[in-house]
Amino acid sequence: MVQILYSHHTDTREFVHRRLSTDRYDKACEIIDQYPWAQEMALFDEQGEDGGFEFLLGERNGRHAHYQFIPIEERKGLLQLSVLARTGLFKVLGRRALTRDFHLVCADTAKGHLQDLFEHSIDFLYEKHRPFKR
Repeated sequence: MVQILYSHHTDTREFVHRRLSTDRYDKACEIIDQYPWAQEMALFDEQGEDGGFEFLLGERNGRHAHYQFIPIEERKGLLQLSVLARTGLFKVLGRRALTRDFHLVCADTAKGHLQDLFEHSIDFLYEKHRPFKR
């Protein structure tokens, strides 16, 4: 189950936060596609606050894979992945964690990366994105 958290402004300019859990990749795509991109870009220029997306597989304080997608332009944003595959002894020894920046990507590219959350495990994502593979 993937938790989806996203924020945006309503038609009345109220800033709202939404949260849902789903195991359906198409639901995540639907949320990105229905996001009020143009309105958010205009309100960011005017008010200086912006919405965004988070997609979490696992538990934030435990093993997890987490994508953050921050809108920068219409249907484009900064995408970052963080994975904690193993906490390790004393949260240091044997720890398996990584952060990967994809930089500015279009919404369709972000959706392609997000598909892994729905089809694969945290360990798979760690192995796929870890640096210095043997």
